Amino acid sequence: MFDSYKHFLETPGYNKFIGEDYLIVEFKCPIKEELFTAWSECHSIVYVLSGQKKWIMPSKDYLVQEDQSIFVRKGAFKNQQYFEEGFCVLMFFMRDDFIRRAIEEDINKEISSLKILDNPNFIYRIDVSESLKTLYHSFFSYLKQPKKPSQKIIELKFREMLLNICLDANNHSVRDMLYTISKNTDSGIEQIMEEQFIYNLKIEDFARLCGKSVSTFKREFKKIYQTTPGKWLMQKRLHLARHLMLNTDFNVQEICYDCGFESDSHFIRSFKQQFGVTPKQWRNTKVNVSA
Repeated sequence: MFDSYKHFLETPGYNKFIGEDYLIVEFKCPIKEELFTAWSECHSIVYVLSGQKKWIMPSKDYLVQEDQSIFVRKGAFKNQQYFEEGFCVLMFFMRDDFIRRAIEEDINKEISSLKILDNPNFIYRIDVSESLKTLYHSFFSYLKQPKKPSQKIIELKFREMLLNICLDANNHSVRDMLYTISKNTDSGIEQIMEEQFIYNLKIEDFARLCGKSVSTFKREFKKIYQTTPGKWLMQKRLHLARHLMLNTDFNVQEICYDCGFESDSHFIRSFKQQFGVTPKQWRNTKVNVSA
């Protein structure tokens, strides 16, 4: 799976600014497939300079076109690309600490009606005002300069951008999402696992999403679920696979892809080991019984 934050952080050749807890990069997507899955251990804001791309979530799709912007929480997602025209974006990656600092030092002083969201979405559309559009393009100008400005200027500019977004009444959901992140002191293992188990992430990736070492993640996971992450993931994915086989006409390959298995063979082998029959045999049995 494409690790977007790590790729842009470590790969030379991109126009980018690297801060202690943020990354700003301008890029044309390096992925050649029309459909692909990516993930990031950081939250991000995406502003499309040209072209379009679709973010595909289990409950909703988000087509983002030129001069449009979205906020994406850390985690995995599916993308659909369009190759008819060039796709170029600015991406603003930020860790929880960067958001917490912006909320406490900037946004809290200007807005008193912030609230914590109980069931946050994974993606939020950002209303792009003329002033915000100007701010986005100012980063593009900085990135193109032969001599890069100081890191302090870039961080202040980044925080000004977040404040601009939050002061726009049309972006109240985004500002509440940022506030919710700033108040989340425990990294939310349960929320991350429930949202992300459908993606083929490694245990190390889940640990990074939770901001923990692998050993700490496994220890805290065991306290919550009374089992190991690997066993829990297998049960959740097999349970979802059975649900999809009963309630959809998806084929084995589609179900494998939608449930986070590495491959068709891995899914079939795991299913047979758990239930004693292949997915196709199990589905046929259930269909014949209901008939």
